[in-house]
Amino acid sequence: MNMPMFSDWITKKFLDWQAQLGERKTIEDFAAYLGISRPLLNMWMNGDKPRPGRQNIKMLVELYGLEVYDAVGEPRPNPYLHTINQVFERLSPERQRQLAEDAERYETENDNAKKTSRIRKTRPNQ
Repeated sequence: MNMPMFSDWITKKFLDWQAQLGERKTIEDFAAYLGISRPLLNMWMNGDKPRPGRQNIKMLVELYGLEVYDAVGEPRPNPYLHTINQVFERLSPERQRQLAEDAERYETENDNAKKTSRIRKTRPNQ
C-alpha cells in the first residue's frame, strides 16, 4: 500500500484547518496552532525534514489521533494502550502506582486461572 508522505499529510492538515476556520491563515498561524516553530513546519511541508521527532509525533497524535502514525510510516500503537497512556499521565503518582499494582495483580490472577484451567483439562475424570 502506498502511503502519502508526511509533507503531503501535514499540508493537507493545514488546508483543512483553514477550511474549518473559514478564512485564509498563514503557515506561521498554523505553526502557532500546532505549538511548533514556523521554520520547522516549513521543513515538514517542504519535505526537508521528512518526519517529526517522537515528542512532536506525540503532540500531533493529541491533535489528530492515531492517523499520525500512518502519515509518518510507523505502525499504530494498540488503541487500548494509547488510551491507558493518556489517562495515566493525568493521574497522581499514587494512583499511577495503584494502577500499576492492579495491572500486575490482574496478570498474576489471569496466569493462575489459565494454569488451573489447563490442569482441569489434563486430569482424567474420576
